Amino acid sequence: MNFILPVLLLLFGGLPAIAGSITHAIEFDPALVTIEIDNEWNIVEYPGMELRGEPGAPLLPVFPVVFLLPSGAENVSFQVSAVNESSISRPGIRVMPATEPRPFSGISEPSIRLPQPQIYTSNSIWPSDPVLWTHTGTISGFRVASCLLQPWEYLPLDGQLSLLSEIEVTVFWDEGIPTQLSTDQNEVARRRIRSLIDNIEMIPVYEPLLKTSGDAEYLIVCDSSYIDTMQPLADLQERHGRTVEIAAVHEIIENFTGRDDAEKLRNFIRDRFLEHGTVFVLLAGDETLVPVRLVELFCEGYSDISPVDLYFADLDGTWDGNGDGRFGQPDDDLDLYADVLLGRALFSTVREAAIFVQKNITYQSSTTPEDWPSRAVLCGAVLFEDIGYTGAKGCDSIAVTMPASWEITKAYEILYGDGIDTHIPIISSGTGWNHYAGHGSKYGTGIFWSSAPMGMMTNWIATDSLNNGKKTGIHTSIACHPAKYVDTDCCAEALLNAPDGGGVAVMFNTSYGWEGFWPSLGASEWMCIDLARQVFWEHSPSIGLAFSIAKDLRIPYMHGGYDRTFQCLLSWSAFMDPALIVRQSHGDGPVPPVPLTVSPPYPNPAKRDAPIAFYVDYSAGSAEVSVHDFAGRLIWETTIFSPQRVSWEGTNQDGRRVPAGVYIISVRKGDYIRNRLTTVLN
Repeated sequence: MNFILPVLLLLFGGLPAIAGSITHAIEFDPALVTIEIDNEWNIVEYPGMELRGEPGAPLLPVFPVVFLLPSGAENVSFQVSAVNESSISRPGIRVMPATEPRPFSGISEPSIRLPQPQIYTSNSIWPSDPVLWTHTGTISGFRVASCLLQPWEYLPLDGQLSLLSEIEVTVFWDEGIPTQLSTDQNEVARRRIRSLIDNIEMIPVYEPLLKTSGDAEYLIVCDSSYIDTMQPLADLQERHGRTVEIAAVHEIIENFTGRDDAEKLRNFIRDRFLEHGTVFVLLAGDETLVPVRLVELFCEGYSDISPVDLYFADLDGTWDGNGDGRFGQPDDDLDLYADVLLGRALFSTVREAAIFVQKNITYQSSTTPEDWPSRAVLCGAVLFEDIGYTGAKGCDSIAVTMPASWEITKAYEILYGDGIDTHIPIISSGTGWNHYAGHGSKYGTGIFWSSAPMGMMTNWIATDSLNNGKKTGIHTSIACHPAKYVDTDCCAEALLNAPDGGGVAVMFNTSYGWEGFWPSLGASEWMCIDLARQVFWEHSPSIGLAFSIAKDLRIPYMHGGYDRTFQCLLSWSAFMDPALIVRQSHGDGPVPPVPLTVSPPYPNPAKRDAPIAFYVDYSAGSAEVSVHDFAGRLIWETTIFSPQRVSWEGTNQDGRRVPAGVYIISVRKGDYIRNRLTTVLN
């Protein structure tokens, strides 16, 4: 399930009518609305929702609804109607206007809130339509459609705010030609779909047609002179039971059509996906060896030209829907959901290629228990001093995903404090997971604190200070440009190609990383958080699957045009073997066995005097059950010693009733964690 989805009354219209429609009724509880004061403005929040607004327009919470449709569905449209409305009984509400977005570059001007006069001096209802944006796409043959709702009515001049407390959303479609997937493609896609959609019970009804497994489940694309170097990695995948193909770039370019080499490569990958059952794609080489797709990126005065490897993974359409020859623009009818799990290796020499292969084989083949995979380093810089925005919030959200047995080092810069260098020896001694919430530079040479010593993770740190040898780990970041690998040596390359250590997998931005609508986190931060959740909570069987789901979950939050979420989806890129199994993630197949399950809590939502019950099922031994609030604070906990029905009375450890809100039920057994959300009403 989508972890951040508010647990409210969700009513589906049952099986869809022959006409091709589903109606989904959603209820929101006005008692859960909170209104905080920030100087002259009010911040309106609702548990589980995120804030959205065009610069200068009222900043109000949004809620995405995501439907699974029949495979091949066409001409998708939405109809949304408000059934009930509840006034927020507080006079003179001045909803804070959204600011211009700022990148995590370290050179941004202070945040300025300039309310649009035509909105704030009017008593016209804002927003005029509760539908902020809709999007339709395909995930490996599974058809999905999302509707981003802003369920509010605000009269700025009078300061009156109402919540649309009940909304009906209907999606319509025409039947189309279903896609055919291999068994392995279908299993991986089903896992992605389960993490995203609201009508999960329709998966068996709407899934694509099945065909036999393909002969190129794992595809390596490389220069012909690198085939022998890549062969040991291909052999490893064959030992894992996958069919493998190594394809030479020059043969692809000679035998496939396209406007340029990048389009020819994409058409080849599309052929392998449709006809040969490809699930994983490794682009084995940087821009000097394997074609790239450069995309012009724009966002509120910032522009960039950056490589976007999502172009080779999202195989729907042409990425040039308007026909102007400029790829990857918002009006190019972009799908943005990846169809294959894709990563790129950033090497340009045979020596670097051999290092990449050996790191992956060592990481994936070692069976000797060691301490280093169970250590994490989380670095959080001061990101925007003017509003007290630091990387600690996102880092803490990653920390709570880690197993209880992990040793976590939090290197957090404080407001008006100095940078930190004590994390570097720890990474050098061997870590399993590393996250850098810091500033970047347009040259791509590293990630930085806001004050000296500046280096958080840089080219020279990776090359000169890390000697972790075989103890390589995963590295993620929200910073701007640390993977700007075209025509320059970037930080991602330094980590991957470091001969005496560095990292085995890097997920960095090729362009800007963007802040969110504070106090909501930004898309760059959420993708890094959701990646960690997929690995440590959902035990994703491959880093490529976890990476793709982390991006899937952001797509329904786009709100149109060159918005910051759109930019983050294009920029955040994977430099790794997409089939890599993360150490201690306990997964070795497309759908690993799950030894721990938690039933949906009931009743949900619940009145404050009603106990909330759920069933915990597992094999044997003990399990820890806890309840946290949405800020991560522990509310209640207990230990059970056998599978059983558990009842939480809606109280804290002292026996006092908890306030109305959304709470997280967590059950932990060893390194396995399962979570459910529940809502307590007044």
